[in-house]
Amino acid sequence: MDLQEYGALMREYRKKAHLSQQQLADELKMSRATISGIESGAVTEIGVRKLSRLCLRLGLDVQIVPRRLPSWKESQREAAETRIRALAQSSEILSGKTTTRPRQ
Repeated sequence: MDLQEYGALMREYRKKAHLSQQQLADELKMSRATISGIESGAVTEIGVRKLSRLCLRLGLDVQIVPRRLPSWKESQREAAETRIRALAQSSEILSGKTTTRPRQ
């Protein structure tokens, strides 16, 4: 999930709690514009404390969980895609279509 999806979820739970953006903002000592920005995804960064307070008030949890490791099949697909891109870049260089080396 990205911040836009989290914001939409927070909006949904704010509405379930029958709160306006202004009521929630006043309660949490934030601006209504901040609540609006979070809900719309316009806010690209949010502090942990602010996120925790919002989630606590809305009945949501903030969790830190281990990242799922890719499966063997996903790892192989990614490696194959990397090799294909490298081969295409090499072909372009050798054919003279590009004169600069690709960035690493």
